[in-house]
Amino acid sequence: MIAFIIICYSALYIVIFNKMAWLKKTTGNISAFAGVGVVLISAIVFSWYTFSPISADARVFRYIIPIVPNVKGQLVEVPVQSMQAMQEGDLLYRIDPTPFEFNVRQLQSQLEQQGAQLRLAQINVDRAENLVARKAASQLDLDIWIAERDAAAAAIEATQAQLDNAQWQLAETEVRAPSNGYAANVQVREGSFVTTVPAGSSLAFISNESTELIASFSQSAIRRIEPGNEVEVVFSSIPGQVFGGKISRLGKAGGQAQASASSQLPTLTGTPITDRWAVWVSLDDSAFASQLPQGAGATMAVYTDAGKPVHVISKVALRMSAWLAYLTSP
Repeated sequence: MIAFIIICYSALYIVIFNKMAWLKKTTGNISAFAGVGVVLISAIVFSWYTFSPISADARVFRYIIPIVPNVKGQLVEVPVQSMQAMQEGDLLYRIDPTPFEFNVRQLQSQLEQQGAQLRLAQINVDRAENLVARKAASQLDLDIWIAERDAAAAAIEATQAQLDNAQWQLAETEVRAPSNGYAANVQVREGSFVTTVPAGSSLAFISNESTELIASFSQSAIRRIEPGNEVEVVFSSIPGQVFGGKISRLGKAGGQAQASASSQLPTLTGTPITDRWAVWVSLDDSAFASQLPQGAGATMAVYTDAGKPVHVISKVALRMSAWLAYLTSP
């Protein structure tokens, strides 16, 4: 766009000195014209970058959920495919349930056995109470049977808790989509072994629950940007179209100034900070935004509340970028 402004000013030179001959081609006139041009173009560019900055670093972000099962085992079914649209609750894969079924049946049998022991202990308590009442048994015998009954009841509660956990683990052998979206780069197959270690995530799930358009700006360009400012966006994959939106929030933070707990002292190099700050954008067409693919790249112009006369430069530049996308898009 700067080159276009220079070309326009050069065309003005031709009109003034050649076509209309309003000024003579003297060294003084040409030098004055060039000097005015440098100052004028510099002022226009400065105002443009300050009041309606453009970022070519806009992109669509979505939540990437690492799929980590709650139980480990060998896969026996993998119906999911890469980039396949899925609804929340759809089956991603199934872990071999056999060992978990064994555990459930074992605990169920143990629970039945302990129930029988509780019933027997209650019978002995009732019998001992009758004997004590007739002075045919001692209170000690009754206390022993009451303790046996209470121990059996406690054992049942403990086993029931273990059974609940075993049934939960059995249910967790079916790993399902956490939300609407799709799985990316599915490499697991039947026979693959998955673990519960987060670092060993078996696949990544891209959620459609929210779509965020984020762009970065230099710290000088962002200083006049505020939430609510109008924006226009051009997507590389959708040439020829310009989409409107607004700034929803700012992220004035950067990793180059991050301090973390460490025994190492920070190293200061004197290198100027080059961190760019992020802005979040809400597109006017929310239905269109929800259909944008994760990672879609875009160019974005922000129109601040000041310097509105230079907004037209960004509007022209953005539309030029939209049409040039026909040539530059892969």
